[in-house]
Amino acid sequence: MLSTPVLLALATPASAAATPATTSPVQSAAVPAANPCPAIRVFNLEGTGAFNSLAPGTTPPPDFQAAFPGAPDRALTNLSQASGGRADYYTINYPAAGGIPIFASEQAGVVETTRQITSFVAQCSTSKVELLGYSQGAWVAGDVATNIANNKVPGVSPDKLVASFLVGDPINQATQQPGYGTQIGAITRAGPLPARVAGFGANSSTTFEFCNPGDNVCDAPPAAPGSQASIGNIASIIGGPTPQHLMYNTVEVAPGLSSVAWIRQYVLAHLGAVVPPVTTPPVTTPPVTTTPPVIPPVITTPPVIPPVVSTPPVIPPVVAPPVIVPVVPPVAAPPAAPAPGATAVVDPGAVLTPFRIDTGLGANAVAAPAPTSTNYPMLSGGLGILMAGAALLLALVHRLCFARCPCP
Repeated sequence: MLSTPVLLALATPASAAATPATTSPVQSAAVPAANPCPAIRVFNLEGTGAFNSLAPGTTPPPDFQAAFPGAPDRALTNLSQASGGRADYYTINYPAAGGIPIFASEQAGVVETTRQITSFVAQCSTSKVELLGYSQGAWVAGDVATNIANNKVPGVSPDKLVASFLVGDPINQATQQPGYGTQIGAITRAGPLPARVAGFGANSSTTFEFCNPGDNVCDAPPAAPGSQASIGNIASIIGGPTPQHLMYNTVEVAPGLSSVAWIRQYVLAHLGAVVPPVTTPPVTTPPVTTTPPVIPPVITTPPVIPPVVSTPPVIPPVVAPPVIVPVVPPVAAPPAAPAPGATAVVDPGAVLTPFRIDTGLGANAVAAPAPTSTNYPMLSGGLGILMAGAALLLALVHRLCFARCPCP
């Protein structure tokens, strides 16, 4: 077994080797993404001492990256913007402690990473997962990848893990045993820790080990894993890793590409090929066909005007007023003058009734006795006198005429 101080300074820069271990509860911080379920989420695990600058219990900010420029998480800078929101990353906050607590720290990282991946896959069933670990973080990421590849993580099938990037992994065995990952860069040696027994199974071809030559964390002298020589190699890094452990952004592993550049290029280049983008099909709204309302033609029918029948007014015939012929009472011959000495004879049967003009006024009219006869001697006498006078007048005129005018 390994001695107590063996991994004291594993993946810790010399300036941070004496920093006390972090004992805060395991917490995680996510990088907010425009898409809550991107096609790929890269779970990022930092190396030893990465969280020493944070107060205990503090969650790293969403854009948290290791302090030194060569850290592999630089490959994740602006990943969401570069992928159009189809990929993002999530930094796992685990103790990342050095010294004696390193084994407990690594196991705490495995537990927290497993919990975060399980939660993400349950929420985003069509999304995929990638792992990026550096130094102690690579140790954690490699153990989680092994568990997923061997179906030891409920709810997360091996096909969900599409790539794992292990940078400066102290259990690097890619060049020593088949099924333990794909070595990136010309390195033939292994890490100082014993190999993972189960390996990466079907995911071995997409599990990539990055180790700069001379990095004593992953490039130990040839020795059988777990042998006394291997333990001695671990002891050789107690004073801190070699400078090559901090140069993953400068040392080329492919023409023109450092480990950081290689990882970034792989994530973006394989995003569409490995994982089809999660897209919500647009809701196809059938075109709105605007049928104009059927407007019946306006038929202007002139109003039926009945012919004006001019009926001449009925003019009553002019009836000539009746000719009223005045009744001229016959001229009665004046009674013959009685002979001298004769006596006037009066009709004994005649009743003389006094003449009365009926005024029709009130009681006088009622009280007057009704006439009993139409004989008005007074009237008759008057007329006779009048006629007699007229005759005398004519005779007088005649005489005067003849007296003044000579007669033949």
